[in-house]
Amino acid sequence: MNTYLRYGARAARRFAIAVGALLLLGHSAVALAVTPVVKTVPWVASNPLIPHDTWSGRSITLKGTSDQQGTNFQYSWDFGDGSAPATGTVTNGFVVEATHVYTGPVGATFTARLTVTDTATGDSASQTYFVQIQDRDLGVEVNVAIDEGLWYLHKTMRRVGADKGDWLSGGNASSGYYAVTPTNVTAFFVNGHLETGAPDNPYTETVQRGMKRVFEMLRPLTITPRTYSNNCAAIGTVNPDSNGNGLGIDVSNTYPPYQGGSFIDAIVASGTPAAVTTTGPTNVIGRSYADIAQDMVDMYAFGQSESGTYCGGWRYSWNYTANSDNSTNQWAAIGMIAAEREFGLTVPAWVKTANINSVNLTQHPAGYFGYTNSTNPIWGAFAVTPSGMVQMALDGIGRGDNRWDRAENYMRTNFCSTSTSPYYNVREYYYGLFSFTKSMLLHDANGDGAAEPIDLLQCGGSAACALAPIDWYAAQVADGDQCDGVARTLVNTQTAAGYWYGNDYSGTQFPFDTGWSIIMLNRTVFSSGQPVAVAQAVPNPGVAGQTIDLDGSGSFHQDASKTIVSWAWDLDDDGQFDDATGPVASTSFPAVGNYPVGLRVCDDATPQVCDTTTVVVVISTPPLAPTADADGPYTFCPQAQPWFLDGTGSVNPDEGLSEPGQPGDTIQAYDWELNGDGQFDDAAGALPDVTAFFTAQGVGNYLIQLRVTDTSATSYPSSGFGDLSDTDTAQVSVKDAADAACSCVDNLAARPKSGKVQLTWTDSGAVSYNVYRATTSGGPYALIANTTSTYSTYLDTNVVNGTTYYYVVREAALNGDELCQSNETSATPVARGRR
Repeated sequence: MNTYLRYGARAARRFAIAVGALLLLGHSAVALAVTPVVKTVPWVASNPLIPHDTWSGRSITLKGTSDQQGTNFQYSWDFGDGSAPATGTVTNGFVVEATHVYTGPVGATFTARLTVTDTATGDSASQTYFVQIQDRDLGVEVNVAIDEGLWYLHKTMRRVGADKGDWLSGGNASSGYYAVTPTNVTAFFVNGHLETGAPDNPYTETVQRGMKRVFEMLRPLTITPRTYSNNCAAIGTVNPDSNGNGLGIDVSNTYPPYQGGSFIDAIVASGTPAAVTTTGPTNVIGRSYADIAQDMVDMYAFGQSESGTYCGGWRYSWNYTANSDNSTNQWAAIGMIAAEREFGLTVPAWVKTANINSVNLTQHPAGYFGYTNSTNPIWGAFAVTPSGMVQMALDGIGRGDNRWDRAENYMRTNFCSTSTSPYYNVREYYYGLFSFTKSMLLHDANGDGAAEPIDLLQCGGSAACALAPIDWYAAQVADGDQCDGVARTLVNTQTAAGYWYGNDYSGTQFPFDTGWSIIMLNRTVFSSGQPVAVAQAVPNPGVAGQTIDLDGSGSFHQDASKTIVSWAWDLDDDGQFDDATGPVASTSFPAVGNYPVGLRVCDDATPQVCDTTTVVVVISTPPLAPTADADGPYTFCPQAQPWFLDGTGSVNPDEGLSEPGQPGDTIQAYDWELNGDGQFDDAAGALPDVTAFFTAQGVGNYLIQLRVTDTSATSYPSSGFGDLSDTDTAQVSVKDAADAACSCVDNLAARPKSGKVQLTWTDSGAVSYNVYRATTSGGPYALIANTTSTYSTYLDTNVVNGTTYYYVVREAALNGDELCQSNETSATPVARGRR
């Protein structure tokens, strides 16, 4: 017998004896202590402290899970706004949710908390959930739509056994077509929820389960050389087996050429080409994701139509000879684009050459594409025309080529159709809208395999129409555009339950609407998360001529394995991001008005991906509200106490100004909200010592707020205003002493000289170091310099002989975030000749 089994049996017997003894002592039942594991869904997987967006008055879903369920497990959602908690029994541990309407001013941040209690033992566990009220604009509505849509997919996953799941049944995003599962998994991936994600993110398990089933849905087949003929005869005999293993892999379900592209997209969107499969049939299990994707590309190469007039496409079965199908072709193209551009895999040049034959022969002179030839768009031109454009993106055909220009003209001419029929309106036809979105994002005009995304759909080339370009993604009738673009269209058609359904010509496509919509809303196709530009201005509002400090350091990447590496600013609203670089910049404006400032951030992916945002700086006349700056993010390590917060970056734009005879306006109060109850009574002052508070809180991540209040009521009494306030949010991470984040410079030393102090330390490889100084041991410290010196030295010359100074250095990241704090050192400069 196995040793472990023998041990387990003995343990079981000892437990039975113990229970029996308790019963003999008069105990009628024994309750085993079970502490639930409680998780809540983060909005940003790479940074769970970034709050979920909402707007005042909007009902949202708070999302959590518990590893325990049953009649004795009760949940409580404390919403953090003083309202009564939502309570109930945990009947499904994968779905512990509550809906709530938050109200309040823009910037108000709430710390909700999910607690699950075992009523039999009293054991309980909790997890926080952060929500912030934003201005209701398209971007915020998109964020809420994605948030609710992903939760719907998570809720309706069909969980199979202990560690697998799919969407073959059980909801409006489920289908018997296998491709719905990789489509839904991709919706998580492109929003940064990866298999390699944090274990306390419920979606990490969701995508892990989904990918296990994805690989089980594949089958390996033997592939052999093929000989092209008829219109493709110049290609001759070719070998589709790019990696020499004799295998192709397709989907073991109906119409494998139709479904395979979605599977390649999901594999690529994982962002982990070296990951190894743990499920699937022989020749799938135990192989790398990149190898599987290459064999799927090889299958498309093997199965391409190689004979007949319309050779070069695909249909419902491999090597279909009569013709191809522009509905199927886009899935071949999208899968091969993903494999080639993201994983660097091989797509044979002759596959593209043959496909161009199909593209040429199935495009009508009017610009649209047919289904199997140029005249029969039986599924509607808005299903197959975008498919033709995706194929051109694969083949390196883009703007400036008459084929692309004719197709783009056709789409622009008809983009704002008012028909309610999917057959005549691409914005009613999500199957075609998804294809169209892919074509805009993946457009490649020069054939170099890198995308030149199209932001404005336009008429161009020799057959240009008279219509103005339109922002196909963000256009809104409410903003004066001719029609709504993709984002507004999708936001408006999402159901209250979080899914999309019924926006297609065929009912077989309805279950895919949710996954497709989420992917489109994130303005991506198969990247494992996107960079997100975030810009702030301080002060805002401001006064004419005042220096406005711009900060893009809060920009982030949805994929934790990627990093923002460049920041570029458009300060004069000319559309060119060439006025300043770096995470921070400054500018000023000469007169009252609203001034848009643009920020573009780019990541370290190959190919590089960028994102842009705009912050509107308001220049006005007093009285003006102050602008709070809570600084952060803060990393608190036990070996670097005391811990201070820093609100000194807060700015009062009309500082010192007032009505005649009144005291000058100034910031009179700095109030801190630390525990999530919204009361702003946990600390006060610009530099509060919060060591005791966060020591009591313990290791963890916390979202805090600063509220600053001015003296407008007394400085501008005739305005009728009260004292004006502003709030700002910051992140706090309390670390264990052994945490890698607390491994910092530990040999900072100070050498006093007359009128100066020389600091030295060992370079840790940080991007830069912030040098801080105080006149009291333990701080609070004031920033006196930033240095990128690899010699790890700094000379402080702004000192007074006879005064003792205390120094620390803090390692800083590329975006300026401080990562940790060094040991403290001190020195007392003295005049020469003195001892």
